[in-house]
Amino acid sequence: MKTFLLSIPIVLVFCLQGHAAEVTAKNWDKRLTLRAGAIAYDMSGDFSSTREDRPTINLDLDDLDLQEKQVALFLGGDLRLGERWRLSVDYFHYDDNGSDAASKDFEFNDLVVTVGAQIKSKLSFDLYVVNVGYDIYRTERAYFGAGIGAHVVDFSLEVSANISVGDGSDTFRSEDEDLTAPLPNLYVGGAYAFRDDVIFNYGGGWMSLSYGDYEGDLLFVNGTLEYWPFRNVGLGAGYAYRTANITYKANSKKEKYDIEMPGPILYVTVGF
Repeated sequence: MKTFLLSIPIVLVFCLQGHAAEVTAKNWDKRLTLRAGAIAYDMSGDFSSTREDRPTINLDLDDLDLQEKQVALFLGGDLRLGERWRLSVDYFHYDDNGSDAASKDFEFNDLVVTVGAQIKSKLSFDLYVVNVGYDIYRTERAYFGAGIGAHVVDFSLEVSANISVGDGSDTFRSEDEDLTAPLPNLYVGGAYAFRDDVIFNYGGGWMSLSYGDYEGDLLFVNGTLEYWPFRNVGLGAGYAYRTANITYKANSKKEKYDIEMPGPILYVTVGF
């Protein structure tokens, strides 16, 4: 994994040097584009944790009164490094808070929750994406390419519960789980310009692998339609879908995260 991450800047240097004398692109295929907008998640997720000599914990978002449907920020950008080389970077964020009475008994790390106990939960999910691609096919109106990249998943779940203590009083106690997992991926994608100011972008990828303490499957697809009423400013809308199934094993502990993040997106884009 370290070798993979270190290879990215080397590839970028090669691209910049090897394609310094690039052919001027059409107006629709800008050198640099940046975008910022919102995605309406219809998120679903499950979490399980197993420790030696302890029962398996199985939780989903409904158990913790997490709403699943949220509108959240996303940011991104694309840089054409040469006539055919491209770099894309994206950031997706999701967070939610819940509060409810526990509908079942469960344990979350050292926190023992019984039916009816008041629970509070907080979920934070950040997804960082980088892809480097090469245009295999290119015309006056379209391009299609393939590449490699990485999704870095940063997941945090905190659960608090109202617990009775020895003197008969109640207090809130909390436990949390954090996971940061880099998942390399293979990527394909491209664009088609119906006109210079109307562009369809699409892409997707997949990877399944096991390395170190991690096992994971990753799948993502997206498609957007952009309209550029001005030369350097445009609007985009489309749909994005991502799912990640990650298992983390360390010593006597095993954690599993199954996360699905589909949703429509709307954004503003600028290009030069």
